Amino acid sequence: MLKKCLKHEWKASWKHMALLNGAAVFMGILGGLGILFSMHWNLPYLLVVLYIVAYILVLLGSAVMTTILMIQRYYKNLFTDQGYLTNVLPVSATDQILSKLLVFAIWSILNGICLLLSVGFLFLPAAIEYFTTTSVSFADFWNFGWTQLSGILKVAFDLLGLTNLAGRILYTILGFLASTGFNILLIYASISIGSLISGHKILAAVLTYLAATTLIQIFSGLGVVTVFQSSTPHAMITVSSLFFLLLTVVLDIVLFLICRYILSRRLNLA
Repeated sequence: MLKKCLKHEWKASWKHMALLNGAAVFMGILGGLGILFSMHWNLPYLLVVLYIVAYILVLLGSAVMTTILMIQRYYKNLFTDQGYLTNVLPVSATDQILSKLLVFAIWSILNGICLLLSVGFLFLPAAIEYFTTTSVSFADFWNFGWTQLSGILKVAFDLLGLTNLAGRILYTILGFLASTGFNILLIYASISIGSLISGHKILAAVLTYLAATTLIQIFSGLGVVTVFQSSTPHAMITVSSLFFLLLTVVLDIVLFLICRYILSRRLNLA
């Protein structure tokens, strides 16, 4: 059933998401062509300024609207009049939450990739011009950048106490998945809790989100202070990083259980 829910969620969201992310990539390509054109002809200053403003707005709008539309999908599909139909379907609350969570996460990742592609296309003509007019080759630039990045990552992982490749990969993947899930599930749990308040669901959801964020930050800060007082600087970095990872995983589980409990036991569509 989860597979069918995922298919349905994807079909319901892909058109709007593709339009938003496609616009970001298109603006990058358009800007790249503009830079290529400006290498041979002078562009009007006003046109350049208007493009820069439009480019920033499109990129910001793409990121923000991707989040807003996916949040709206969760709220409208489960806690408004649509919920009367959605919640009588033979689909468990677990499948409903997981399908929306996974699709939200996928579009968040795709949005990030599209934003990077947009910036890449924007500066591609300038990069080609640079590499063709100087003695620096793309291979040299890539090797230099990769060496610097590898060095920074090595220092960071060494501070975390991760010295083998398998541990570094596992930590990176687990940390990325846990943080992505937390960001989404915190919003979902806030909406679910807010739905319990008849007549002021959205306001209650916003207040719940702000309160939960504040409490988590306070608890995390107290945890870091405790670790700092009882550890050496090197051990502090290692322990605090593992603490935050474990805390994020635990919060993911708790937030998911809150969403599932409210959907299956305390659903309020009034």
